[in-house]
Amino acid sequence: MNLAAQAGVRYSIENPDVYIQSNIIGFYNILEACRRHPVNHLVYASSSSVYGANKKVPFEETDFVDTPVSLYASTKKSNELMAHTYSHLYNIPATGLRFFTVYGPMGRPDMAYFGFANKYFNGEPIRIFNNGDFENDLYRDFTYIDDIVEGIVRLLCNPPQGEGVKHNVFNIGNNNPEKLMVFIHTLEKALSNALGRKVEFDKIYEPMKAGDVPATYASTKLLQEAVGFKPQTPIEEGLQKFADWYVDYYNVK
Repeated sequence: MNLAAQAGVRYSIENPDVYIQSNIIGFYNILEACRRHPVNHLVYASSSSVYGANKKVPFEETDFVDTPVSLYASTKKSNELMAHTYSHLYNIPATGLRFFTVYGPMGRPDMAYFGFANKYFNGEPIRIFNNGDFENDLYRDFTYIDDIVEGIVRLLCNPPQGEGVKHNVFNIGNNNPEKLMVFIHTLEKALSNALGRKVEFDKIYEPMKAGDVPATYASTKLLQEAVGFKPQTPIEEGLQKFADWYVDYYNVK
């Protein structure tokens, strides 16, 4: 299972070199290792970012994904192409997983929900990149970490079978996108519950950032057919677990 990568859309604009080194060269090294020391199944992380600004929803694995809008997305699409090639040339069973906005305890501090919590406890306002347009707010298919792990574990033991190139791609998302502002209000409520007092972020609304996409929405039909599972943790439950962990881990009041 290869989850190693330089993640994040916005940082790929600021520092593209680390994405090429980690996501292209690094993944090439993984493929070469699998070629020279054969494995039963290589499972690797792709991203919902490969869908770019696709307006057809929900996103399906058969959709056209040749118009990425960030270098990060380009590197993840490249990973899928590289894995397909190595599967074809060297008969390496491989599966790429397109993750949709993964969140939860011990997550990435650069993710929005984690950054919002940090800023609140530092007495700083949060910046929301949706133009303050609540009617046409950004949508995200937020996927709780435990659902991601369950999907990975089930797929690890199910390598591609049959004739042809042994390479599959699956969406792992919640199949239930939420407006960004709904997610933020739910996080405020979760932190309020964890602290026993009302939490309300000081909000600053700004335009969308370059590389951001208006919506992500996963079709999970193929994943269900393959392993009988679909992510379904609601954000109320997932964000409460994050808030409880955050308050305990950082010992904030």
